Amino acid sequence: MMKGRSALMIILVLAACGISDGHRMMMGYKVNELQLTALYDDGTPAQGVKIEALSDGKPVSEGVTDEKGSFVFRPGERLEDITFVSSSAGHRAELSLNLAQKRQADDLSMPMRALAGIGYLLGVAGIAMVYVSRKDRKRA
Repeated sequence: MMKGRSALMIILVLAACGISDGHRMMMGYKVNELQLTALYDDGTPAQGVKIEALSDGKPVSEGVTDEKGSFVFRPGERLEDITFVSSSAGHRAELSLNLAQKRQADDLSMPMRALAGIGYLLGVAGIAMVYVSRKDRKRA
């Protein structure tokens, strides 16, 4: 009878754990280029619009949008805050990106994932211990 309960308990714990892998695989990404699109209010692509990329108020790149209103920007390794300014014949738009916040979030995600996994395993072990101790009390 005890072997049957132990076997059932092991099966329940294994079922709760899900698929097991020999090595955990992680994926990440790096932004090698940004494609910006400039559009007017009616959705028409803003062709030939000057786009300027600024970091700490200093120009780091500039270009002109193509026939689809697109401009491709390739950020450097050390850029953190980037502001894009588009201007053409009385129209102006700005877009600000903070790449430092994204990098910081990526750095924190791995340890937080590890802690979450440990917490999950401890929770499953705790539930198993409560189940086993209740069964033992009923028998006694």
